Amino acid sequence: MLSSQLVFRHEYRWDLKKAQSVLIPYLFDNDASLVISIESKSKLAKNYQTAGRLDQILIDYPNKLVASSQVVGLAKNYQVMFPQQGRFQLEFFPYQFLGKTLISISRITEFNEE
Repeated sequence: MLSSQLVFRHEYRWDLKKAQSVLIPYLFDNDASLVISIESKSKLAKNYQTAGRLDQILIDYPNKLVASSQVVGLAKNYQVMFPQQGRFQLEFFPYQFLGKTLISISRITEFNEE
């Protein structure tokens, strides 16, 4: 049986303070699959299906080594698969139309019932 564990949840106000990107303050360790939910309260967001770009940044290398980059959608429970294993952080590059936005990230955990 698959289940998920919430590891990060935060509301951003990009309508008040513009940002190029935001670094998710959580260290992921060999999490190949995450469930990401991005909900925007902006009226403009209703016309779009994507929220921005999400980069997987490996932290065991000097500087910033971007291992993968994916476009994430404005949907509930959007599953993102990461090809690289190891310790990493996520950096989110929001699109300009996002205003008040809630980002939630969950790890997929497996439980075996016997």
